[in-house]
Amino acid sequence: MSKFLSKFSIQSRLLLLPIPLIVSLLIILLILVRSLNGTIEFAKKEHLGIQTIKPIYFVYREGLKRFRIGQENTKDLLPLIQSSKLQIEKTELLDLDTKELTVWNQYTQLNSFDQSTSRNFLNDTQELALKVGDFSNLILDPEVNSYYQMEITFFRVPEILKNIGVLNEIIRDEYLDSSKKTNQYSSVNYTKALISINFIESTCKEIQKSHKKSIEDESPYVEELKKISQEAKISCDHFLLELKKTFIQSNSKPNNSEELFLILEKGSKNIGTIQDNAIVILEKLVNDRIQILSFQRNVNIGLVVISLLISSVFVIFIFRSINHPLVTVLSKVNELSSGEADLTKTLPNFGANEIGKITNSINLFLNNLNHIMNQLKISVSDSEKVSFKLKEDAISVSDNASSLASISEESAASLEELTTSFEIMFQFITNETKNIIKITEEMKTIEGSISKIEKALLQLTDQSINSTNLANLGNLSVQNTNQAMTEIHSVTKEITGIVDLITEISERTNLLALNASIEAARAGDAGMGFAVVAEEISKLADRTQSSVKNIKRLIDKSNSVVNIGANHVSETVNALSEIVEQSKRMQVSVDDLKDEMTTQTNSLLNVTTELNGLQEMAETIEFSSREQKKASEDMVNTINTLSGNAQELANNSEDLNQVSQKIGEIAGTIAMVTNSFHTN
Repeated sequence: MSKFLSKFSIQSRLLLLPIPLIVSLLIILLILVRSLNGTIEFAKKEHLGIQTIKPIYFVYREGLKRFRIGQENTKDLLPLIQSSKLQIEKTELLDLDTKELTVWNQYTQLNSFDQSTSRNFLNDTQELALKVGDFSNLILDPEVNSYYQMEITFFRVPEILKNIGVLNEIIRDEYLDSSKKTNQYSSVNYTKALISINFIESTCKEIQKSHKKSIEDESPYVEELKKISQEAKISCDHFLLELKKTFIQSNSKPNNSEELFLILEKGSKNIGTIQDNAIVILEKLVNDRIQILSFQRNVNIGLVVISLLISSVFVIFIFRSINHPLVTVLSKVNELSSGEADLTKTLPNFGANEIGKITNSINLFLNNLNHIMNQLKISVSDSEKVSFKLKEDAISVSDNASSLASISEESAASLEELTTSFEIMFQFITNETKNIIKITEEMKTIEGSISKIEKALLQLTDQSINSTNLANLGNLSVQNTNQAMTEIHSVTKEITGIVDLITEISERTNLLALNASIEAARAGDAGMGFAVVAEEISKLADRTQSSVKNIKRLIDKSNSVVNIGANHVSETVNALSEIVEQSKRMQVSVDDLKDEMTTQTNSLLNVTTELNGLQEMAETIEFSSREQKKASEDMVNTINTLSGNAQELANNSEDLNQVSQKIGEIAGTIAMVTNSFHTN
């Protein structure tokens, strides 16, 4: 990107700079306008829906009249249906093949409606109205005021009209055929009438609530809503009063149906007025919304256009504020590049911005260049004088360099002999140093071995102490075991005594059982139960005696095993005591050996210290010899170099003479260039 932009001048880049901002503003404007246009189209579609549902609901109210006896003919209804269809086609809200529209179109083929057809026609007309409301966004309206007016239009009023249609059907049933001769409503129709009147009453209350909520939402048509709400309440109350008086409070029905049909027709008209008023308010709210949104869209467009104009003015101003200093600086740079610049004239001050800093830097450069040119002019004059002096010195240097070369050759020969002596002595010192280093390394090896032996002795001492401690613990544990064996033996003796006592008790129990059996035999039949008990006691005594014998046998066996274990424990105690004594003697020997190793280590450290000192001394002597050898070699090289340099100096002195002449010529050229700049 930078490579691409580098093809354009800074002026062109400055002109390109606001383009992204302008494009962004235009894109934002486009998005905003599209969003507002979408909302406006949404509202306009609602307006088309309002225009469409007006004739549909007018047809709905006209369709109610088909229930009236003698008004079944559709001659007056068909033109209204055709007009509504044309309005739907004009708005293009629904396709011509929409199901609801197709079904509705079928009624244009009928010359008259019976009761069932009228009912279906009203239902299909309501479905068509809801379809239009759905496709025109009226049912989806998010505004509170318009929502409640839409609710009245599409749901509340049609619900009342639907129940009026039910009442029309009831009247038609009551005044046709056999029901015409009765003075009372049939129970079925009376119940239907009660239900329909209750529905109408509850729906009227819902309409009042919707009006109230619209008024509470600070609608711009509050006064008009209040008036409409009051009129709707009066119409509903009057209509309900007549319905209740006619269908509920009256003990008999009127002589003919015309009176009832007129009441319902008048009610339908009043309810239709409520619907028309709601549609009017809804249309006003939608039109207001369209106007507000259009105004907002135009205001936003105007604000963006004003912003673009202000931005353009600022861009032009900023462009001029940057372009003028750049042109001034560029002209000054071109003047400097021409080689005939006036260094006394500086650039004007353009402020503390980047261009101002550049002009300050250029002014500082001009001042420095002016000073340099003045100094250069002086230096050129001095250079001409120095070049002449340099020519004379070059001749003198050439003579001195020849003498220095001969002296250097003699010194180099003497230093070569001294270097040979240093080499012989350095070889001898190097061999002695190597021998001392080998001895030192061997001593370090011995020292490492003694250190390892010392560590092994320490580990052996720790192991001996641990073994002694473990043997003592084992001895103590075995002694405790021996004591426990003794206690077990004594307890076994006590158990044996208890077993003997149990045996004696068993024998006595057996004897008592025998005596009891004898006494039971003497008692005859009266002692039969006692004899059984005595026999069971005798058996229990026998089992006890047998168990006691087994216990005694086990105790004797346990006593024998305990005695054997006690003997083994005694032998273990003696063996552990001998191990403890042996561990103590081994620990004493290890301590003596450790002391001896410590003494040897100290002696070895003293010898190692002396050898290290001797090694350091040898290394110092070796280093000194090496340095002396190197110094002598360097001196030889230096003398040889000096001799060569002296010869080269003699050769270069002639070149220096030529250089001095060249410097004189260059000084003349520089004087010509510096004179082309105007300085103070």
